Amino acid sequence: MRRALLGAGLLLGSSGPLLAQADDSVLPQITVTDSADKKKLAEQVSGGALGERSELETPFSTRAVTSDEIEDRQATSLAEVLKYDASVSNSSPVNGTHPATIAIRGLRLDDLNGYKIDGLANINRGTEMPLEMFEQVEVLKGLSGFMYGFGSPGGIVNYVTKRPTDDAFLATDLGYASGGTWKEHVDAGGRLGEDQRLGYRINLVNESGDTEADHGSINRQSIGASFDARLSSDLTVRLDALYQRRITAGGTDVIVSGFKIPSALDGSTRLYSNGSYTNVDYRLVTLSADYRLSDDWKATVAVRHSESVRVYKKDQYYITSNSGNYRDRLTSEYHGYEFNEAQAMVQGKVSTGFLQHEVVFGAMAQNLLSTSSVTTPKPYIGTGNLYAPTIYSADSVNYSGGTYRDERTTQTALFASDTMKFDERWSLLAGLRYTNYIDTAYTTANATSARFTASPLSPTAAVMFKPRADTTVYVSYAEALEQSASAPTTTVNANQTFAPIKSKQAEVGVKTEHDAWNGSLALFRIERGSQYINSANVYVADGQSIYRGVEVNASLQLTRDLSLDGSLMVMGSEVTHAAAAVNGKRAVGAADVQAGAQLSYRVPTLAGLSLHVGAQYVGTMALDSANTNMLSPYSLFDAGLNYRTRIGGHMTTWSANITNLANRKYWTYYQETYLNVGAPRTLNLNVRADF
Repeated sequence: MRRALLGAGLLLGSSGPLLAQADDSVLPQITVTDSADKKKLAEQVSGGALGERSELETPFSTRAVTSDEIEDRQATSLAEVLKYDASVSNSSPVNGTHPATIAIRGLRLDDLNGYKIDGLANINRGTEMPLEMFEQVEVLKGLSGFMYGFGSPGGIVNYVTKRPTDDAFLATDLGYASGGTWKEHVDAGGRLGEDQRLGYRINLVNESGDTEADHGSINRQSIGASFDARLSSDLTVRLDALYQRRITAGGTDVIVSGFKIPSALDGSTRLYSNGSYTNVDYRLVTLSADYRLSDDWKATVAVRHSESVRVYKKDQYYITSNSGNYRDRLTSEYHGYEFNEAQAMVQGKVSTGFLQHEVVFGAMAQNLLSTSSVTTPKPYIGTGNLYAPTIYSADSVNYSGGTYRDERTTQTALFASDTMKFDERWSLLAGLRYTNYIDTAYTTANATSARFTASPLSPTAAVMFKPRADTTVYVSYAEALEQSASAPTTTVNANQTFAPIKSKQAEVGVKTEHDAWNGSLALFRIERGSQYINSANVYVADGQSIYRGVEVNASLQLTRDLSLDGSLMVMGSEVTHAAAAVNGKRAVGAADVQAGAQLSYRVPTLAGLSLHVGAQYVGTMALDSANTNMLSPYSLFDAGLNYRTRIGGHMTTWSANITNLANRKYWTYYQETYLNVGAPRTLNLNVRADF
């Protein structure tokens, strides 16, 4: 595979008429984005039913990270991409059965509703999205019920696909990560045909080897293709496809209930059995069309099919003493997911008297089908101690009996919003979404075991004031419903399902953009129905969780060559109207303080060289609903460099990055009573050539 991928890059690079129709004696113009430049607010972020808006004009807290920054920092996971945003915390190991799981404002995102690609449904459960395929990763913080329908009140992550480029180009990468992982990547784009009407963007990735984290391994192949056809000056049709096969080993859960939290382990410690693995086969196809109805109006129609099959054998260590003893429970499972979605949306402007309206309206329908293995064995296979783990064999534990349909979830929705501009300063946003939601669970005999229906109206409203053109002050309100979590396998009522949970959010904020700096400030309050494990070890839906916090983000150009990005969140959480053992306690998984910062320096004495250092702080978290165990705070530090120069007439970029410089030992929170080992110090090296 490695030779084939590199050969594909050479073939694309040698096909001059296909990729470039220019005089070979003239070098193509290559724009270099230096990492020492101040980060700007994004000119466009997807707001779902709000349409496309700039960050400055969006009355909610947002964040966008470009592919340039991802490449500069050699980020290999969603958690690494967003680590310097203080509102985001990592909830998963990269090698386990639930990677790419994050929490925003202390609320873990829903794997099946909280992660989008180009604003449409995506199956995030069990796999890390191939970051090489995306131009930008966007985060909408807080409730998104109006914008996207059902989902966690923490927010939404949206991956923006790399699109065909007007100018032909080819880039190849070769990367290495400590532990022994090699990665090859080819990225090619351009336009073909009469009047350059046909565009293409193709990304190919191969990655394999051992990892520093968990003493594990990875074997991944990813293919992304985006095509468009400009059928007329008003009509563009797009076809996007994405495939990834990802096999990993590592990522053992450590479950602590009734005992104190063990001292953290070195991130390279192996805990998984021989034969444990996670194998995810992921596919996505999207057909969409944009039609310009007039200068002020456009319509978008999209249909998507995505599917994912996750097969795994995983270890879970159940702590049995305060000295780190455990019982090793091994699970073998099959899970399949199939998403189908169709959406139509119209966006435009109209005037009524002195009011200017920016209107968005549309309809959406989606269907999610889930399948599971009929027999899922979960035996205890042995005992050991965390600080001298015993490695067992997983060979004899296998799911059986075939598969069955275990759940079907359908959503149909109508939505509309109107942003009314009274003058250059004042505007009012009002939006409403109607959703018909049906969630049905099935037995292995295909009988209905539970059924939940809801037809909520999800409103959103905001008042925006612009004291000057580069600044927006806003007050916003939103409501949403989310699919409740099932009872964890460690509880008496394991796998029990619950009715949807309602949330409300109020937010006050300000955003500003200037030549030398930009910043944002947001104060928020979120109310969410609570789910927790009670004193009888029963998972219940009871009471309310309240989250109150303040977020501050800033990017400053300190000098011509020095820039600083900083982020801070201070948050209090409380469970109310719940059982006495839980009432008044902190919500699980919500840190009291989080902070992140990155300093970038462009070395003036050596053109093309830039250096960066970063820091991340995560404060205390409650591991259980009774707040018996509290996770200790931790700080992580990173450093890296990028050197850009021309070799043989081609721009070449040499990159190096080290995460967790001090090799800090720490735990990350996944869900109540569940811990994962924090990632160890890891070196990433990469060389990229642009042709």
